Amino acid sequence: MSDTPTNPDTSPPSETIAMPRPTAWPMVLAAGVGLIALGLPTNLVFSIVGLGIVIYALYGWFGQLLTEEAEIEEPLVAPELRAKPIGPSKKRVLMPTPGQRLELPAKVHPYSAGVKGGLAGGAVMAVVASLYGLLSGRGLWYPINLLAAMILPNFADNTVVELSQFSLAALIIGVVLHAVTSLLVGLFFGVLLPTLPSSPVFWGGVVGPLLWSAGIYSFMGVLNPVMSEFVSWPWFIASQFAFGIVMGLVVVRSEKISAQSLTPLPEKESTNA
Repeated sequence: MSDTPTNPDTSPPSETIAMPRPTAWPMVLAAGVGLIALGLPTNLVFSIVGLGIVIYALYGWFGQLLTEEAEIEEPLVAPELRAKPIGPSKKRVLMPTPGQRLELPAKVHPYSAGVKGGLAGGAVMAVVASLYGLLSGRGLWYPINLLAAMILPNFADNTVVELSQFSLAALIIGVVLHAVTSLLVGLFFGVLLPTLPSSPVFWGGVVGPLLWSAGIYSFMGVLNPVMSEFVSWPWFIASQFAFGIVMGLVVVRSEKISAQSLTPLPEKESTNA
């Protein structure tokens, strides 16, 4: 028997994987969708052209996917160049012992302190808003009517004189809105406080008012168009700082509790001998 001759130039086939063929149809489709959106607030001609591009892009894209040219064979990297498997680590994490501090401080302010601070800050904010109504000559009921205008649609066409008049419905709605908002902000602050560095007065009296004043200014025209038109922004921002400072002071003066009472460590089960 004679050995079969081998061809030294013949190399084993490389490993390949089937991948989707690169295509520009998704970008064409996105351009068509963009034109449709552009035409809605401007001119319907853009939307009509965009719809035509979308239909054409879908036809071309799906037409390519349904043919034999939808996939290409991509060669795999040589085995010696591939990433090495990750082995298990020999390091061990020590379990905490009772009394050790984890991620939270040893003692923190309770969540109830944030609730009390929110209610106290809301009361001071109401005083500042009432002072604005009296000093501006628009009356004591003017600020609460502006707040209630978020719920009462008939206030949208009222004048400054009409907004200065007493309204029982506006008083009830305004007080409820203000109290609930103050309570929720205080509760959020109380929950977030253990994770914040530095003093609660700094976060509540400086950082907080700046952030939520900027947010309210951005969305005021949507949330409450009446307040957006008639509000005095210097007084509004001053009331926000008054709220934040008082809330932070109430939290600082509250008695701290052990962090383990908020996130207790699981106790070890005892076994009977």
